[in-house]
Amino acid sequence: MSKPGRNAPCPCGSGKKYKVCHAAEDRARAAAPPAPAHPLAADLRAAMDLLGDTDVSRLSGALEHLGTLLSQGGPTPGLRFDAAAFDAHVSQQLPTLSEAIDQSPAKARRALLVGTVRQLGTHAFLQGFREAVLQRAAEPGRSAQDRQALCVGALLASAQGKKGKFQPEDIPVLDVVFDVQFREWCAHHQEMASQFEALARFAEEDLSAEAREALRKAQAGDVDALLQHVQSDPQLVERITREGRERSARVEARLREPATPSLFAPEEELWFTCVLWEPLRAVKAASLDAATRRAAVENLIRAVKGALDAELLEGMLARLRAKAADPTLDEATRAGFTDAAIAVEAEPSRMVMAALFTANQEAQGRSAEEMVLLADLKAKPVWTAEDLEPYLQFLEASGPAPAAQRIRRCQAWLREHPLSLAAESV
Repeated sequence: MSKPGRNAPCPCGSGKKYKVCHAAEDRARAAAPPAPAHPLAADLRAAMDLLGDTDVSRLSGALEHLGTLLSQGGPTPGLRFDAAAFDAHVSQQLPTLSEAIDQSPAKARRALLVGTVRQLGTHAFLQGFREAVLQRAAEPGRSAQDRQALCVGALLASAQGKKGKFQPEDIPVLDVVFDVQFREWCAHHQEMASQFEALARFAEEDLSAEAREALRKAQAGDVDALLQHVQSDPQLVERITREGRERSARVEARLREPATPSLFAPEEELWFTCVLWEPLRAVKAASLDAATRRAAVENLIRAVKGALDAELLEGMLARLRAKAADPTLDEATRAGFTDAAIAVEAEPSRMVMAALFTANQEAQGRSAEEMVLLADLKAKPVWTAEDLEPYLQFLEASGPAPAAQRIRRCQAWLREHPLSLAAESV
C-alpha cells in the first residue's frame, strides 16, 4: 500500500488522522537497521544441504566427525546424557543382555542403544544439546569441517518428528551421543577395575572377603563380577577414585625431585624420543591460537597412546613391581615404586606423559659401557637407524633380549622418520 498522507485517515481504522496515530511508529520501523544475520547462517544452510544430499556418505562423515569433537571435548553438560542416569541404566541393562551378547554382540549393543536413547533422549535433552553444539560451533578458531558437523548435529536435534510420533532411536545424533558416552563409560569402569586390581595387589589384606572373591573371579576371567562388586559399593568407588588421584599426584610430585630415578629403561626412553619427538615439537611450536594448540596437544596424546604398546607396558610394570619389592632399597624408595606401579597400571598414558615431561632424571644404563654408548648417541644432532647400531650390538651381546628388540623397533621407525634433534632432550 502507498503511504497515506499526514492528514489522511489512518489505515488501521481508528478514525484518527495518520499523523497522530501510526505515522511515528512507521517512521521508526523504516529507520531501524536490519536485524544482523545469524553468525552460523551460512554453516546452517550448508548443513541443511548436506542433510538433503543423496550421497549419505557425506552425512556419515559429518556424524563421525561430530563424534570425534564430542570425544575431544570430554563430558560436558548438554553434550552427554545425565551421567548418573546413564550409569544406572546401562549397569541395570547389561546383565539382562549377557546371553544376547554371547550370541550376537551387534544386536545386543543395538538393544542397549535403543533402550538408552528411549529412556534419556527426551525433548528437553535434545533442546539442550542443540543449544550446546551451536555454542561450540560459534567458538573462534573452529574449522569449516567442525562447524558443519556441529550444525548437522543441531539440525538433527531439531528434527524431532510430529507430535505423538517422537521416536528417539530414529534420531541419528542420539546414536552419536550414545556411542561417545558408552565408550567413556567402558573406559571409566575398566580404569576403575584396573585401579582396584592394582590396589588389591599391594594391599589385599585390607579387602573384605567379598572383594577378595570378586578379585579372584576377575583374575580367572570374570571381570563383570569385579565391576558389579565395585559398583555395588559407592564408598569403594569413592575410595578408589580418591586414592587414584592422590597416588598420581604423589608420583608426579616425586618425579619433579632431582634425585628421583626415571620410570623408564634406556631403550624405552629412546623409543619415546623417536616416536614423540615430532608431536612434541609441534606442541612447543604451536601458536597462541587456542584451536591450533588444542589440535597439537590432541595429536601428542594420540601419539603417546600409540607408542604405549602392550609389550612395553608389561615390561614397565614388571620392572616397577620388582623395584617395589627390592629388599636392597629403603622403605621410602620402595613405596615410591609401589605408587608408580599402581599409577602406571591404572592410567598408563597420563603417567608416561608425566614421566616424560616432569622428570629430572634420564634413564640410567645397566653398566658403565651402556652409559657411554647412550651418551654418545644423545650427543648426535641427528639420529638415523645406523646411529643406533652400536647400541643394538651391545644389547644383543649382553642382553636383555626385549631391550634389543625395542631398539630394532626404534631403527625401523627412524628409517621412515629420521630425527633432527635440538640441543635439549625430550
